[in-house]
Amino acid sequence: MHHCLLIDEVLNNIFSWLGGATLCSLARTCRTFQEPAAAIIWQQLIGFWPILRLLPGATATSIADSPEPNPESDNQVRGSSTVVTRPLTLEEWLMVKRLSQRVRDIHVFVTQKPHCYSLTPGSLSLLLHPPGGESLESLFPNVQHLTFRCQGLPPLEAVRWQDRVLTLLRILIRPQLSTLVLLLDGRFCASLNASGILTSCPNVRTLHTSAAFFETQEGARVSVVPTISSLKSLQTVKVHDVSWDLMASLTQIKTLRRLFVDSHEPLGSPLPLTNGAFAGLRYLNTHIAFLKLLLRFYRWVPLSELRGLNILTTDFTRDDYSGDLEELLTFIPLHGPFLETIHVNLGFAPPRQPKQWLLTKSILAPYLSLHNLKVLDITLASRSYSPQLTDDDLAHMAQSWPLLKELHLRTHTCGWVLPTGLSLGGIVALIQHHPGIEGISLVFNAMEIPGAVYQPDGNLVQNTKIRSLQVGNSPISSPENVATYLRLLMPGLLTVSTCNTMDSTHKMHWKAVSALLA
Repeated sequence: MHHCLLIDEVLNNIFSWLGGATLCSLARTCRTFQEPAAAIIWQQLIGFWPILRLLPGATATSIADSPEPNPESDNQVRGSSTVVTRPLTLEEWLMVKRLSQRVRDIHVFVTQKPHCYSLTPGSLSLLLHPPGGESLESLFPNVQHLTFRCQGLPPLEAVRWQDRVLTLLRILIRPQLSTLVLLLDGRFCASLNASGILTSCPNVRTLHTSAAFFETQEGARVSVVPTISSLKSLQTVKVHDVSWDLMASLTQIKTLRRLFVDSHEPLGSPLPLTNGAFAGLRYLNTHIAFLKLLLRFYRWVPLSELRGLNILTTDFTRDDYSGDLEELLTFIPLHGPFLETIHVNLGFAPPRQPKQWLLTKSILAPYLSLHNLKVLDITLASRSYSPQLTDDDLAHMAQSWPLLKELHLRTHTCGWVLPTGLSLGGIVALIQHHPGIEGISLVFNAMEIPGAVYQPDGNLVQNTKIRSLQVGNSPISSPENVATYLRLLMPGLLTVSTCNTMDSTHKMHWKAVSALLA
């Protein structure tokens, strides 16, 4: 054996690139490989079952098959659930303790029904009774990344087991914890807040949590979210079913850089912002179901220091959104002067779609001042998306955005309202200003083929970065000539994609173009 393989650091580096089956084989190969391989094998636990199945006092309970195992779901999955059936002996406890000390990343799922990834309340109760005066604090002392999910327990079961669940959380939440995914039922959230457990992990950098609901004895439905005011080092936060109280607690976290918000419930009236709110926020990603609620949210949150913005909304309540769409799209560049990437995805359920909606020059004009813009993607689920653009407009946009890498003005399935004001000449002008552009989704008239265009230095205008071109419902007459021209303009182009509802003749022609480019 080469002497380099006797150095743990070298083996750790090599083994970190290998899969579980290979690591298991290496752990059985020789004593030199055993410890480094075993350490990596046990670094991550998806559920408690890898440890539980080693216990003589545990039994495997068969579970009905399902097509795709999914640890994020409460549905039954393929395999068997391991359930602890009796208290642990001292020898078994010491084994659990020894293995838990290797774990750095653990996913815990507490569910009432047996699940191949989950820990049932009964098994949890037996594990939390150590023999011989052993301390629970000796379990999992080195966990840095924790995913803890306890949802779907019936109300009476939740009351019965909440002390045990909180005890397990108290064991797993440590000062060195850097990532915390916490998805709990409302009653557990309320108990967690009262316990102050989260104050023991002030160094968490990444948090994923959600608001939850529970019914009081009087039958009232109460919303509760984990209290995160003690987490002063947060850099990334993802929240589901967000509340204004939770948003208000995030405003003063100076280290917060990335925020993901997912909400499908009305939020009520926002709380007033204080000076310096979201001072460090650089990236904002929102999935807010209703457009009116989305507009209220963006009128509230400051965009002045953002570099990246991703908006998704799916509105099913009204017939015409044109006014709200225009307000949203003009609001973004006026209040986000330093934005570099903008993704706006507006999905509406048919037949409730905007009437013929024009992406006018007055809407796009404020975007021309975003000189750091690298990606602009405005995607609308509509049969009536009509960007009023000409080749000169596209050239002006290209000149205004010197760092542009992607430009997408598209619909999900339907293309633009024709005729379009763009031609192949406009695509050439865009590439002439941005020979390194990597993505284009536009509808243009490909019925006429322009001549070759040259740069001032005499070289042919070309782009070698683009591999796929989205043309929507662009009209086309000669696939052979278009394929020849596109191959000259974009030598790396491999595929051309169209929308689903375009004219069958044009669709067939674009398929022929793709075949000729392949």
